Amino acid sequence: MAPLTPIPRKPPRLHPGDLIGVVSPAAAVGEDALRRGCAELERLGFTVRIGNHALDRHRFLAGTDQARAHELMTMLRDPAVRAVFCSRAGYGSGRVLPLLDFPALARHPKIFLGYSDASLLLNAFLQQAGWVSFHGPVVAGEFAGRFSPRSREHLLNLLTTGRGEEHLSFPLTLREGVAEGRLLGGCLSVLVTTLGTPFALDTRGAILFLEDVGEKPYRIDRMLTHLKQAGQLDDLAGVIFGEMSGCLGETNDPALLLSVINDLFSGYSYPVGFGLPAGHHGENFALPLGTTVRLDTRLQVLTFLESAVE
Repeated sequence: MAPLTPIPRKPPRLHPGDLIGVVSPAAAVGEDALRRGCAELERLGFTVRIGNHALDRHRFLAGTDQARAHELMTMLRDPAVRAVFCSRAGYGSGRVLPLLDFPALARHPKIFLGYSDASLLLNAFLQQAGWVSFHGPVVAGEFAGRFSPRSREHLLNLLTTGRGEEHLSFPLTLREGVAEGRLLGGCLSVLVTTLGTPFALDTRGAILFLEDVGEKPYRIDRMLTHLKQAGQLDDLAGVIFGEMSGCLGETNDPALLLSVINDLFSGYSYPVGFGLPAGHHGENFALPLGTTVRLDTRLQVLTFLESAVE
């Protein structure tokens, strides 16, 4: 099983007073929630710069593709900006991928934080620019008032010291085993859209994290079947699912969803776990994509094996 190569570069860590840029690479965002989230970042000791186009609206998007891509590139290439956080997700990150200059970005890794639709950007920065990226809370979401103290502390430690919680627990084992690999993944319904594009995941040797929200079990079946038939489940080291909030279907019985997942992974020998508290709803613990982790479905823990920042 070939590992992901080359080894991703780690961005510089955050320090008190550092400037965080806030961008809207996808859907339009509400101003009140964005302002509350920025105020929380300032309360935590950082300086905040909201992008000039972060509150733009173009149909259902936060401005045109060109404007969103330009603002994202500007923030990522500005040496004064020490990290870039997404205002929210929604839809639209995939539209800007072809407009980004990944070779230029590869020279200067930077903390980039987001989830859901931003999974497209997180994995593109990992695979196209070669950086570690951070799957986790957004400014107009968790920072605006839906943050548990434990999740916030984990994120801050991860970004300022490179080490958050040593491991995260999950409640269900679907296939027993222990495996190590580089962590990648994110929102299932978003990641499946990369198949057949230059931004499809290279899953070889990876620990694949998959989560989603509000998708019925038959849709989860369809998306996992698509990944399986595309060969993206063949050479994994392991799989860990998030809490899959709202994905139980009309009966609200987890047995149906779990049977779908068990069936689709029945031919593989690697470990499969379920219920990691990351992604939509719940505590949304931050995950450093591109770093090496250990998945142990016997002890039901995902362990972080290296620092996430320099």
